[in-house]
Amino acid sequence: MALLYINARCKQILNFLLTQTKYITTEQIGAEMKVSKRTVYYDICKINLWLEQSELSPLEVVREKGILIPHGERPLIQNMLGSDEQEQIYIFSPEERVKVIICCVIYESRSVYLEQLTDCCGVSRNTIFSDLKEAADCLKQYDLKLNYQAKRGYYLSGEPIRIRALFLLYFHELMALFSGGTITFFRREEIEDGYEKLKEIEHGLGISYVDGALLSLAALLPVMYRDKDRIPMVGLKETEIAKTKECALVRQYFPDLAPEEQIYLSLHLLGSRVNIVPDAYFESNSKQYIHDLTRTLISDFEKVACIFFEQREELERALFVHLNTSMYRYKFGVQIGNIIGNDILHEYPELCALTRTAAGRLEETIGFPVPDGEIAYLALHFGAFLKISKREDDRLRILIVCVNGISTGNMLKREIQKLLPFAEIVDVRAVVDMVNIQNICDLVISTVKINTVVPVITVHPILTEFDRSSILNHRVVLPKNVTARREQLFRVIKKYVRPEDHEDLRKDLTAFIQGSMEYLEGAETQENDLMSILDVSRIHIYEKADSWQDSIRMAGRCLLDYKSIEKNYLNTIVSQLQYYGPYMFLTRDVILAHAKPEDGVNCLDLSLAVFREPVVYSELRQAKVVMVLAAEDQEKHLKILQDILQLLSGTDFISRVEECGSAAEIYYLMKELLA
Repeated sequence: MALLYINARCKQILNFLLTQTKYITTEQIGAEMKVSKRTVYYDICKINLWLEQSELSPLEVVREKGILIPHGERPLIQNMLGSDEQEQIYIFSPEERVKVIICCVIYESRSVYLEQLTDCCGVSRNTIFSDLKEAADCLKQYDLKLNYQAKRGYYLSGEPIRIRALFLLYFHELMALFSGGTITFFRREEIEDGYEKLKEIEHGLGISYVDGALLSLAALLPVMYRDKDRIPMVGLKETEIAKTKECALVRQYFPDLAPEEQIYLSLHLLGSRVNIVPDAYFESNSKQYIHDLTRTLISDFEKVACIFFEQREELERALFVHLNTSMYRYKFGVQIGNIIGNDILHEYPELCALTRTAAGRLEETIGFPVPDGEIAYLALHFGAFLKISKREDDRLRILIVCVNGISTGNMLKREIQKLLPFAEIVDVRAVVDMVNIQNICDLVISTVKINTVVPVITVHPILTEFDRSSILNHRVVLPKNVTARREQLFRVIKKYVRPEDHEDLRKDLTAFIQGSMEYLEGAETQENDLMSILDVSRIHIYEKADSWQDSIRMAGRCLLDYKSIEKNYLNTIVSQLQYYGPYMFLTRDVILAHAKPEDGVNCLDLSLAVFREPVVYSELRQAKVVMVLAAEDQEKHLKILQDILQLLSGTDFISRVEECGSAAEIYYLMKELLA
């Protein structure tokens, strides 16, 4: 019998559990492995399937306790992990099986039945039945339907463009399993033949496509040859596409492909080449519409993030260029690989969550869920234009070299400026002239390895904690960082010390900071979540308010008492709502009132007021819950907003709040829901 295979992370989890004598939670495992709780869940499913098929007991999972390997199973599991058998079978996670099923049903020209799916995924009929239900639910997001007929087997119905877009998306995510020979239903020879032809086209164009783009298209080619129905591409200037070198090469290498499919393939090659589809190839009558959509997207982000972009026009221009081409990629299913998308989602979870919420109207417009990679790219745009709080600084000249695009470079600049407020970022460049570089900077921070007389720190395009530590502890940065922090403390303390003792004070502060830099860095980067800011004293229940203006002042009164805001802050909120209308509503029943930091914010704070009788803000808007947010900059409150959005995503949150009889009950309800 073949040895069942689990990947390296699953083995790491098992080895970690083998060292534990007490129950370990999925959160603890995730922290140890540096992955999400959801990823741990899928890995545990893989491990249990591996154990079950190896005739071993599954991991013992006890609710509210965690996971523990039974004592008697430990030697057997250790022997299995140490086995050096060569023939192995990969164990798919539940999420991978759903994607394999969907790709199989789309790809196969012949009927797909249950037995074939059990063979592909290596699981039982009952497991496949469960996976098919998950696949059907997944397809609903894309307005597609999974069907079954006795003589036809399983098949998808819906717009062909959507079916192909989903195939390209999932194949790209399964590509490593395809390349390793794990997925067996693909006819590798025809895919490899198509791939070689596409590589010839790439050579003929003299360009280099993003990783995986050509292999994904090669896997789609059999579907394109098989489909008989014309792909509707409204608004596409096919005559312009036909004039391109891409289309000429497609006709040369794929002469037997239907003419409309040649256009479709050329469109993908054009889109994948430069990450955009050139404007000349499309009708231009929708430009004003895309301008309006761009402004709406920015306004929606400002609303949910409670910020105001000072460089709004520049951001509008950047987003318009992106959306003007992305709309066609969405519409025609052109999938562009985003190799740093997962890093963005991992390193900036609050920013991405807010972007996902702000993109709601964009999804309604295109009638299609915006993929995570696109959300990550939009988040980069927004993040690059967030203002950094002004701080005292001591100049260290830094040049940033980033080859991953303008938005990534600007985000990297912003993160480094936040990390080193005393530094001067002299420039952000895609490439750099190494001649006399010492004349413009003291340090280079680069996403690629480069050689220069100036010290270089090589980092990831999206900074990791290791990158931040490397920067802070670099021999050029560390002394200036200590000096900057010492001077900040010195300015606070010196008025309490005799002038003749100032020099000794500086020396003692230097020694103290050098010995506690790790503590100070941790304190500076600590996240502010909702329940760390909100307490019972900031929650109030009122029967009613005489007007919506009064409801704002009643909700914000405690923030005045705590000196978190000035009186003018509440007056500004009222003035904005009078001028612009009730645009601050997050849901039908909840308004999050806010203004700019300079309008009277002293420190980060939040209050919440519940009104038994809904407060009328307009003919269409009534508030049962009024929150007042005091944000001191454009970033520290993002985790708070993420928590608020999480609470409001529950359909029964407001009704449960209404059932509470005291502020304490509301507080503990929120704490329970966010646990």
